[in-house]
Amino acid sequence: VLRRVGRGRAALRRCIGVLPEAAMPTVHPTEYARRMTGPEARYLDDTLQDRQGAARPDTGTRPGVAGFFRVLGGNLFLSSLLLCIPFGFVTHFTDQPDWLVFIANFFAILPMAWLIGKSTEDLSAHTGEALGALLNATFGNVVEMLLCVAGIRRNEISIVQCTLVGSILSNMLLVMGTSFLWGGYNNPPPKKMTYSKVGAGAQSTLMLVGVLGIMLPTIYAFMMPEGQEILDISRGCSTLLLLTYVQYLVFSLKTHRDAFEGGGEDSDSDKDGDDDEDARDMDACTSTVVLACCTVMTAFCSEYLIGSIGGAIDRWHVSKEFIGIIVLPIIGNAAEHYTAIVVAGQNKMDLSLGVAVGSSCQMALMVTPFTVLAGWVLDRPMSLDFHPFQVTVLLLAVLIVANVLKDGESNWLEGSMLVTAYCAIGFIYYCE
Repeated sequence: VLRRVGRGRAALRRCIGVLPEAAMPTVHPTEYARRMTGPEARYLDDTLQDRQGAARPDTGTRPGVAGFFRVLGGNLFLSSLLLCIPFGFVTHFTDQPDWLVFIANFFAILPMAWLIGKSTEDLSAHTGEALGALLNATFGNVVEMLLCVAGIRRNEISIVQCTLVGSILSNMLLVMGTSFLWGGYNNPPPKKMTYSKVGAGAQSTLMLVGVLGIMLPTIYAFMMPEGQEILDISRGCSTLLLLTYVQYLVFSLKTHRDAFEGGGEDSDSDKDGDDDEDARDMDACTSTVVLACCTVMTAFCSEYLIGSIGGAIDRWHVSKEFIGIIVLPIIGNAAEHYTAIVVAGQNKMDLSLGVAVGSSCQMALMVTPFTVLAGWVLDRPMSLDFHPFQVTVLLLAVLIVANVLKDGESNWLEGSMLVTAYCAIGFIYYCE
């Protein structure tokens, strides 16, 4: 542009101080740029913004308590639920009815799950790529892990298995379906909601591998009910699933990283918006303290929650399966659900799928094997011998999602079908 347009070159030199002060125009450079038109004006405007941005200090990360309060101010609804944390402790230690203990600790875990996710994100931004990926993989589903460990300690194996299946179904059907619906509403034709076929295909195949790892022990135990090798089979399959998840991390974060970052037609135009959204709110020290405190309190609240499930079931006349498959997955996934839906409305489908389907992969390939190995450590009979109906529902859901994601483009009708499938599953367990 500068070679073709002499006026733009001269204006740029005036603004960056190449000419002496005496040769500068009497009009302020920003005012001079505002009066200009054409391609040189756009180039000059970008240059001025870059210089002004470089002159301003970085205010994205705020130290200490200021950064934490900034996070709280960003979501007043979840911040207000922090008041439920002391209420959950009080209801437990004062021997209140189990259903009240369940409700109090349910709403107490919701904001802590959000803060764990936010502090992990901010802490990962301060570390290197490898350590940041490890932090996200470890603490991304720490709430579900704590719930499952609490259930295993109390020998509530069926509740743990239902929670695992429910989390996978919730992410694949409810979250992704709602994201497609909201994205289709906000991006009507001729706009298209596209995403990377490579990334979506890899995640779909991983989900099939995860379901295979769960189905094989289940079918074996169903056909040979007297077999005593089911625990050894489950622990072996769990180890293989964990190794598969490590390979998935290398694939998505190292060798084929671009396949999980692009694909949507508006991805290039939205890079600046992504940078603003990914701004860190807390420094490394504050993020570490918040992560540690929330993890410890979540562990206590999870224990109280699992211990009060029996009274809640008797009070509300619902089944354990409904609590495990429909209710408990809401706790750990509420903040992620909100994020996936919001970014889908902005036509950032790769990011939305990374939250929805990526969380399902983590549950199937990391959290589920983790619970089996945790049961081994705690000397509890936690295995991959799930109920045959649960495994059948899980397989059908993965096949539906794989068929939806195969073309690299989504629409509101596909979202409606996914939500309908989830509602049908929920209705069956509600009537059980």
